[in-house]
Parts: sequence; C-alpha cells; structure tokens
Amino acid sequence: MTTETSPGGCGTATVRACRAGDVAAILAAMLASHGPDEGDSLEPYQLERAAERIADNPGSCAVAEVAGHLAGWVAPSEGDLMVLPAYRRRGIGRQLLAAGQAIAAAEGRELLRLWVRRQPASEAFASASGLRPAASLWQMRVAGRDLAALPGPAFPTGTAARTFSPVNDPAPFATLVNRIFIDHPSPVSLTEDEVRRAHATPGFDPTSILVVEDLSSREMVGFCRVVRYSGRDGSAAGEIRLLGVDRAWRRKGLGRAVTSWGIAELRRRGAEAVVLAVEGENTAAQRLYTDMGFRFAAEWPHWTIAATSARRD
Repeated sequence: MTTETSPGGCGTATVRACRAGDVAAILAAMLASHGPDEGDSLEPYQLERAAERIADNPGSCAVAEVAGHLAGWVAPSEGDLMVLPAYRRRGIGRQLLAAGQAIAAAEGRELLRLWVRRQPASEAFASASGLRPAASLWQMRVAGRDLAALPGPAFPTGTAARTFSPVNDPAPFATLVNRIFIDHPSPVSLTEDEVRRAHATPGFDPTSILVVEDLSSREMVGFCRVVRYSGRDGSAAGEIRLLGVDRAWRRKGLGRAVTSWGIAELRRRGAEAVVLAVEGENTAAQRLYTDMGFRFAAEWPHWTIAATSARRD
C-alpha cells in the first residue's frame, strides 16, 4: 500500500523494528486511509486481521517515527508500505523501502512485493524507487440473484469432504497448503506449529474450514476457508479467504466443488454477498469464478523489487 508521494527531501525519521505497542496506531492509520471513497474494497475486518498478523509477528514489520510519532510502516508479508500524509516528501518512503527489502531477505524471499495504488503519485514513487509492475491481485464478488442461483457443491467421485479437525489436521493441512502454493505468485508457507497456534486463538471456528481427502490414499487434496463479516455499510457479507486444490486433482471438478461449498456455507451463515481474491495470472481460476457468477470488483496492483540483506537501523 505504497503512498509516499516523492523521493525527494531529507529523511528525518528513525526506522526501527515494530513493537507490540505500535500496532494500535498502525491499525488506526489503516482504517483512516481505507475509507469507502478509496475504491480499494478493503473492509475494516480485513485491516484488523492484517494488524493482528503484524501483532503476532512484529519482526515482519518495520516502523518509521518522527519525534516519537508514527510516520509510516512497511510489512512485506502484507504487501504494505505506508507513509502518513503529514510525513510525506521527506524520503521516509525510501527508508521504509530499504527496511522492507531487508525484512524480505531475512524471511528468505528473493523479491519484496508491495501493493501500489493506481494513483499517479504512488506509481511515480514506486517507479523512481526501482519497483517494477508485477501481476495484480483481483477481488471478485457475487451477490443478489447470481448468489441465490448458485447450486450446492458436488464433490468428485473418490473424495470425501469434512470440516477441519484441530487435533488431527494441522500437520497434513500445512503440508497440503505448502505443496499447493509452492510456486504461487503470492507464496504461502505454513508450519504445523503456526497452524496450531492460529487455530488455538479465541473465536477460531473449525467448521469454517473444509478439507477434502482422496479416499484411496487418505491424503488431503483440497481445502476451503471462509470468513463471515459485516461490511462497512453494515451488510452481511462473506469471504472465501483461501482455497486450494492439489495439482493431481485439478480439472476434475474439485475446484468448483470447494468454491461452491464456501459459497453455500457463507449463505448459511447469512452472507448476502461473497468475495474472493484471485491472481491476475490465474486465468483458469478467473474463468471458473466468472462462470459461477463472480464479477471483478477491485484491482490490487503489485510491484516488486529485489530483496536485500542490508541491515536495518
């Protein structure tokens, strides 16, 4: 979410590792900068979740402060770099970019990937700083008659679908996710411990996750996770947060089935609209979702730059 407007000026900020006490100010700034007029379709609950992830792993974020006040932050795992309006045109964006590159390198990434808004100032800063456009992430949405008309899931022969078991599933679930997303444009990597910690948090609902097994091998081959939330306007909405199908089971109807389950489950929970995100490069998935009634709602362009091992202040 790169919003620095100019690389000029002298940097007066101190850039340091994020601390737990910074997260409340970061969230407040996120909420203020993503209002209904921004056109990015980000809902408050999504920003709250991003802040929670930063709080869980402060080392994944660096902040800039001026005279003890938050001036901006960079969180590579969220694709997020923000300089607050009062502190722009001082070179702080460049300082945060360097910190983000160092974090990405420390996390084993070859590239730092940031969301850059389609605004002249944001794109000018990104280009001048050495970032280059990469694939976009698109939000797709289905609602109204299109949502009501969608049939329930029909799982392929040879599979069994059930909800997630917090006791037995963390290890095979992490293995499946890592296998599915190993070469994804937005890589996802999980460990068993990370899954167990996340699913031990208050409010975790195992019935919000579907897993599908191959009956012959008893291995997990697909999954879908849903989140029910209240939109900015108070409407009941839902998100297919993440889904995936093992390569050996693609083009066999399993992708449609797990997506249909997610839609049906969110409708059961009262959602009047359902959204999901899909990479711009994933034309096969886009065709599937379009065929199911989804329409493109918002674009989140991503730019990249090489990660570096430079030390952060």
